[in-house]
Amino acid sequence: MNLAAQDTAHHLKAHPLPAISLIYGSEVLLNAEALDALRARATADGFSERQRLYGDTRIDTLIAELETPSLFAPRRLLELYLDHKKADKVTADTLTRLAELPLDNTRLIIYAPNLEKPHTTAWYKALFSKGNLAIASQALYPEQFAKQIRARLNAAKLRLTEAAYELLLANCQGNLFAAKQAIERLTIHPQAHNIIDETLLTELLDDFSQFNTFALSDAILGADWLNAWRIAARLEAENPRDTTLVTWLIQRDMSVLIGLANLNPGEHSAHYQQYNIFAGQQRRYQAALGKHSRAAQRTLLKLAARLDRITKGAEHGDYWHTLKQHLLLRAQQQRQLPI
Repeated sequence: MNLAAQDTAHHLKAHPLPAISLIYGSEVLLNAEALDALRARATADGFSERQRLYGDTRIDTLIAELETPSLFAPRRLLELYLDHKKADKVTADTLTRLAELPLDNTRLIIYAPNLEKPHTTAWYKALFSKGNLAIASQALYPEQFAKQIRARLNAAKLRLTEAAYELLLANCQGNLFAAKQAIERLTIHPQAHNIIDETLLTELLDDFSQFNTFALSDAILGADWLNAWRIAARLEAENPRDTTLVTWLIQRDMSVLIGLANLNPGEHSAHYQQYNIFAGQQRRYQAALGKHSRAAQRTLLKLAARLDRITKGAEHGDYWHTLKQHLLLRAQQQRQLPI
């Protein structure tokens, strides 16, 4: 069965977790929420033990893991994380074999957000023509993004004037994580039960704009490394577990810059559209091109990948220490201080 990521929680209220579920697609928050919904249903269905596998290093042991009874619980949930855009032969062959395995006491979630057109592959057809669940997210274009925000405001029982609603859309810059953060902040405000107008929303947004995640993005794009370090330290102190948006923004920003550097100016508009960069935000990237060498862009992209691995547990390390150490190093290099 194929399912849109945003419909996962509703679907699972009425259906048990299938033997195998796949999550893929480009909208990070929708993927994360779909994963949370699958985990919650697994717990409700009695799959109390959870184990993670990472495809790059453990795909060859997946079948053995699935066939080996758990030592700690009669029923368990396995999560397989894949990073590639296309499964290599070993991975594809392993996934195809899954269709033949009885998974009575195990449930498998394949989390592969970077997969491109998996429905055209033999392994996908083998797995998802038998009642398993394939969950896909897609980049939200302005109209779809606005619909998502409206639905989330309604779910939070927040009432905004139309002007305030438009201001919130503009402030979130097409990013669902930012919208989620803003809505969560609004729900705990003393005036959340009132109708929120543009003036009040401006005040509320200003209260947490100086040290929010987008301020960190602005500082990194502007090569303001010491300020970026200060903002990162503040973010860590306020909510050390809130790392997903930070990683996503660094990865997104550097991918945009690398693409711009490799394209002719006439191709920039289509590139911005691919990343859902609104017109008002494009000047940030044009200015940043002159502040980051191509080598520096690639280094930051590698940093984002490392931070992602640390978050997932695929690499040892402290997320905030790794980020702040890099920012401080860049600040020292910029000021030509001894390291």
